[in-house]
Amino acid sequence: MNKERRLHVSALVLAGLALLLVSGCWDAKEVHRLNYITGLGIDFEDEKFVVYAQMLNFSSIASQQERSSPVKTWVGVGKGSTILGAINDLIATGQGTMFLGHVNYLVLTEKVLKEQMLKKVFDFTNRNKETRYTKWFYGTKGDLFDLFSAKSFFDRSTLDSILGNPEANYSQLSNLKPYYVNDIVSSVLETSSTTIVPSLELTNKVWRESNRPQALFKKTGGFVFNGTTYVGWMPMSDIMLGRWTQRAYEASPLTLRSGDQIVATLEVKDASHEIEIVDKGSRPPHFKMKLKAKATIMELAAAVSLEEIEKLGEATISEEIMDYYKKGLLLQADLLHLGQTYYRYHPGKWADYSEQGRLPLKPDSLEGVTVHLRINNAQKYKSPQMKGSYKPGE
Repeated sequence: MNKERRLHVSALVLAGLALLLVSGCWDAKEVHRLNYITGLGIDFEDEKFVVYAQMLNFSSIASQQERSSPVKTWVGVGKGSTILGAINDLIATGQGTMFLGHVNYLVLTEKVLKEQMLKKVFDFTNRNKETRYTKWFYGTKGDLFDLFSAKSFFDRSTLDSILGNPEANYSQLSNLKPYYVNDIVSSVLETSSTTIVPSLELTNKVWRESNRPQALFKKTGGFVFNGTTYVGWMPMSDIMLGRWTQRAYEASPLTLRSGDQIVATLEVKDASHEIEIVDKGSRPPHFKMKLKAKATIMELAAAVSLEEIEKLGEATISEEIMDYYKKGLLLQADLLHLGQTYYRYHPGKWADYSEQGRLPLKPDSLEGVTVHLRINNAQKYKSPQMKGSYKPGE
């Protein structure tokens, strides 16, 4: 064996010995030894932050055929002068590595919002290298321990509930759009912005399991922000008045009445709107809104024509939007984003008219809402595209 070949063989032997000494990734952790936090809740009591952490046993989350026991949930509570201090209080009893990379939802109590601590919360959650931007964001008036201890149907985890999977519910009932944290951050930092954070509570008045009341999640309203400043809470009954103007609106019911009589119930879809600026230069701008939507007749309670139903639907939606706008003014909130629209098209004029970063709005600043509603389906019955009256049972 010549000298060059001996050197080559020696190099291969040394390389093989080096590989034997390598034990793998030095900082790797065994997956089954990590404690995965799926939800974080933040409260503020006695001048201290209180952080609730929810952990799920992922080994118990399997298909329905494989699951033999309810999903196991652990909820921990830590306190500290800062959010990180409260989390460190949790970690002190963590029994292993606490991993924040799977946090799926963040819930703040009304106390945190009233104390105007939104920026402090976002500073931690968005600065932390483990937490993701795409986690659902909620507020609550309820108890965080109860909220994180609840389950969904058939003993499924909160990941399969309105808390962890809100889009499925929103597609059927577009009342208040759910938002990721990054959506909220981008919204509240925009000039002249108004943002509504969904308010989530538990109710045991609807569903029962084996005749036992079960506490399940429900969106009960929304916390309203001007920029990053909390200005008040709105019940869902008020928010529903403006559901037609929601971004990514999908579908919701509309009951039509003539006096005290119910005429029909529609399912309204594909609602879209645009805002017209009426700027005459000598006064703060006024606005008009135009909205288009399609509808399906779900129930018909009176013998009325298609044209009458469409006109009644248009008038009802228009009235609801105007009422929604005025309810926002009571909170000093621009729920229809009129000021933000004006800023985008006329930033210079907006600066001339604005007061403390907001466009001053009055009840008559919105001059009117024009609605065009097209009914294009009547379910299993005769198509409503045909002229004439449509009687129940046809």
